[in-house]
Amino acid sequence: MLRDHSRRSFLRGLAGGSAATGAFIGPLAAAAEASLARAAGAALAPSETGYWAKVRDEFLVTDQVAYMNNGTLGPTPKPVYYTVVERYRELAADPGGRNQPQVQAAEDVRTKAAAFVGADREEIALLRNTTEGMAFITNGLDLGAGDEVLLTFHEHPGGLEPWKLKAKRHGVVLKQVKFPIPTPDPTAILNLFADAITPRTRVISVSHFTYQTGSGIPVKELAQLARSKGILTVVDGAHPLGMMKLDLHDLGVDFYAMSPHKWLDAPTGTGLLYVRRESQERLWPTVVTSTTPYPEGGADWANPAKGAMRFDRLSQRAWPLVLATGAALDFQNAIGRERIETRVRALASLLRTRLLEIPGITIYTSAHPALGCGLTGFTFAGYLNKDVMETLLERNHVRVRTTEYGLNTVRASTHYYNTEEQVERLAEGLRDIPKRGVIKAPARATADD
Repeated sequence: MLRDHSRRSFLRGLAGGSAATGAFIGPLAAAAEASLARAAGAALAPSETGYWAKVRDEFLVTDQVAYMNNGTLGPTPKPVYYTVVERYRELAADPGGRNQPQVQAAEDVRTKAAAFVGADREEIALLRNTTEGMAFITNGLDLGAGDEVLLTFHEHPGGLEPWKLKAKRHGVVLKQVKFPIPTPDPTAILNLFADAITPRTRVISVSHFTYQTGSGIPVKELAQLARSKGILTVVDGAHPLGMMKLDLHDLGVDFYAMSPHKWLDAPTGTGLLYVRRESQERLWPTVVTSTTPYPEGGADWANPAKGAMRFDRLSQRAWPLVLATGAALDFQNAIGRERIETRVRALASLLRTRLLEIPGITIYTSAHPALGCGLTGFTFAGYLNKDVMETLLERNHVRVRTTEYGLNTVRASTHYYNTEEQVERLAEGLRDIPKRGVIKAPARATADD
């Protein structure tokens, strides 16, 4: 737990940080600050259960449904929600006077995000989601006919389709590396990629955690291998941000795209892109403009001194969402990233233990600690994944999701606001299916994310 003097020091710093970014203003400012203070102060709860109950109280997510689909979209805690409301309110009241201060405040979010992920502020671009980041990378790299890109066989469409476009347009060759699931250890994946590298390999592009099964990729070791051969490393990092502690300098990757709207619980429409300082000259900007009509010394996109800012010059945009990302960073810092990861892993471990007790369940997520975290993908023999998902929702009030790729997989996300009771409820719902059957899922469109 946080010591009392450490908590007070944190709250003083938090107040200064909020003032710097202007995150909390107007009628809801006091409520937002109070929510953050409660999140930090929850560490003084007498028990671990009491601690997480206090943290959960700072979310708006309903208790009527056990929400276990954070891997698609996370629920925003109160300070994040309040920030969005207040920032849009001030724009509605005075767009001419308040827009530019919001633009300036976004630079403090860039600084805060860089510290959160172990990067320099000049290496962080503020985007709208992981897909945009992956598209900017693939479009911006100079690759030609015959150049090879290695991917996994379970890439998200947002990370795969931009490369397929690159292949069709420029003749780039894509090679998908297949590895066993569940994967026994990192070496099993690393060796397969090492064997797939040829003199034509220019890029290795992988998901840090594959969205279908939650299978982790040994990104650090893969980046070391790639760098030793002059190969660039691109990572679809949609899931780790807010789920586990990140240190991008330590990982050693060249490019890393993130979606704060998932495990960081920032608003929808927020993204971060890490562009390693030494690799920035390898990437062309995709969307270009300038901050002034007639800039002295050339436009921002042509100025290397601007760093990764060159890759997020999207002109007018939803700045309240960017500033709310700063509030999401504050909220997780109030709790502590290590503590969040420990909680996420503990709930995932409990879930996988319960799943292993149920006949017919096959878990695809690796049991190796380096290759798993808060996503758990599994199948239930004899039942369609969509029917299992529908049954858990209607009968047990547990919201999970399905993934395909021929796996018939159900995917559950365990985040720090979830409870042990919710995990047990999910397991009980699965144990009940052979006795009572499933509820057939109606035809409906689902976001493949």
